[in-house]
Amino acid sequence: MIAPQLPLSSRVAMVSSDLAEFSSYLAGSYCSHRTYLRDRDHRVDARHHRVPLAKLSLNYLQYGAEVHIDAGLFETFFMLELPLSGWTDLEHCGRAVRNQVGTATIVSPTEWVRSVWSADCGQRMVKISRSAVEKCAADLLGRGLTQPVVFEPLIELDGEPGRSIARLANFLFDQYEIDPGLLGERRVSNEIESALISLLLLGQPNNYSEALRASATGALPRHVKRALSYIEHNLREDITMEALVAVADVSARALYTGFERFVGTPPLLYIRNRRMEGVREALLETSAPTTVSELALEWGFTHLGRFSAEYRRRFQELPSETLRR
Repeated sequence: MIAPQLPLSSRVAMVSSDLAEFSSYLAGSYCSHRTYLRDRDHRVDARHHRVPLAKLSLNYLQYGAEVHIDAGLFETFFMLELPLSGWTDLEHCGRAVRNQVGTATIVSPTEWVRSVWSADCGQRMVKISRSAVEKCAADLLGRGLTQPVVFEPLIELDGEPGRSIARLANFLFDQYEIDPGLLGERRVSNEIESALISLLLLGQPNNYSEALRASATGALPRHVKRALSYIEHNLREDITMEALVAVADVSARALYTGFERFVGTPPLLYIRNRRMEGVREALLETSAPTTVSELALEWGFTHLGRFSAEYRRRFQELPSETLRR
C-alpha cells in the first residue's frame, strides 16, 4: 500500500531523528520551549514542513514519538492546530483539552500552554501573526484594543462556525498543493488570510465576542458611543471621569458598567490603553527627529520608566526599538 503524501511535502524545512536538534530548530521558528520524550529510548521521526505567506504561515508538524512540550507563551503569534492523525492533550487558558481528528484548537499568545503529542500525531498548523489578529479586531470594533485577544481554545468541527474555520484553513493547504503560484500572489493570499482571521474573531468565542457582536449589530449603547467619541477626539488631553459622565449624560456607575460590558475594560483603563496605541503609532510613523521621551510625554505618560515597562509587556519590544524601525 502506498503511504499517503504528507501535507506540504515539497516544502520540507526540517527532518530529524534527534529530538534535541529538532527542538532547537523549532525554537527559532516558533518560540523557546522544552520538549521531553516519554520513553527516552524511543527515537523520534520528527519533521516540519512550512510555507510562509503574508500574515500567516502554513505548517505540518509531527514528532513520531510521544512527546511532552512545555511551550510557555507564544507571545507574537496564534496557532491554529488541525490534527490529521493521533491526538494532543493541551493545558491552555486554565483548561485541559484533547485535540484530535474532528476537532481543532487555537492557542493564544499571551496564555501559557503545555501539551502532550501522541506518537502517531501529525497536524496541519496555521501560525497567525498576533499583530494581524489585533489589527483585524480593532478594525472590526472600530476602536483600539484594551487587552490581548484570547480565544476559547477548543474548536468543535461538527457544526458552524467551527466547520467553516477548518474548511477555510484546509483550503489554504489544498490550494497550495494544487497551485502554489496562486497563493504567491499577495493580493490573493492577503484576502484569504484576512478572511480566516475575521472568521476566527467572529466565529470562535473570545474575550471580545460580545463587543464584536454589539459592534456588528449597532447595539452599542448611546452613552458608551458618546464617551468613546469624546475619548477619540481628546486622547492627548487630560480626560477625567467627571468629563466623561457629563458627555455621556448618565451616572458614573452606568458608564462604568457600559464600558465593562461592551468595551471590556473600565473607561480610564481604556483611555490609557488607547494612548499606548497612540504612542506606538507615532513611533512607527514619525519621520522627523524625535525621542521616545518626547512622544511619551506628548501622549500623557509622565513616568517614563513605568511607561517603557508597560510598553514592552504590551508590544513585546522596547519603545526605542519601535522608533528605530
